[in-house]
Amino acid sequence: MAAVFLRHHTNPSGRRLLVFGRLPEPGRVKTRLTPRLTPAASAVLYEAFLDDTMGLAPRDVPVELWVPERPGAVELLEARYPAARVRLQPDGSLGDRLATAFACAFREGVDRAVAIGSDHPTLPGDTVPRAFRALRAFDVVLGPTRDGGYYAIGLSRVAWPAAEGLFADAPWSQPALCDWTRGRAVELGLRRAELPDWYDVDRPEDLLLMEGDLCGDSATARAWVRVGLSGGTGSGGTEGGGP
Repeated sequence: MAAVFLRHHTNPSGRRLLVFGRLPEPGRVKTRLTPRLTPAASAVLYEAFLDDTMGLAPRDVPVELWVPERPGAVELLEARYPAARVRLQPDGSLGDRLATAFACAFREGVDRAVAIGSDHPTLPGDTVPRAFRALRAFDVVLGPTRDGGYYAIGLSRVAWPAAEGLFADAPWSQPALCDWTRGRAVELGLRRAELPDWYDVDRPEDLLLMEGDLCGDSATARAWVRVGLSGGTGSGGTEGGGP
């Protein structure tokens, strides 16, 4: 059954949530969870991660889902998230993709935009509202991850295009990313706020950490049971072999 998230395409609040995700295909998502999970089980779990991430937006905030190009990706994801706008990520580095998403948002009249990844399914429900509130007084807001990256970055329109410098030549996928971004914000004269740090779920050991934070009514909690992880040991399978 498709997950339905009620969002309005109009944007009276001047805000936009930019979710960075991908089509949940076995063998193409959460591959580092192997051998704890099969590729099919990893896809089931990641689909739930994405559902929970899409649900983080306040009801009056439009959501865009930015995904890499894959056959049928836009059509399938639009069917799952009918009130969201699905857009294809451009080629290039993560910095290029983030810069494109923010540039589109500000060009289309958005005042505050927050980009968030989909590898953090247990983020507290107030994470996105806190980010938008911070952008009333600050130019940039960061959500640091415990491995040195960041799970979210938000920008105010008044900081653009200077804030594009936060994405150029950044050390992507390196432990120094968040510290580099902090320093770059200072160099650019941008006022910075930060959210509480959180963690990625990329490796088998991250599943144990995630288990302690699962909320019973979340999509991820339901998927956790479905893939056979609720017992705490063994390799996960799936009902029917896929999402």
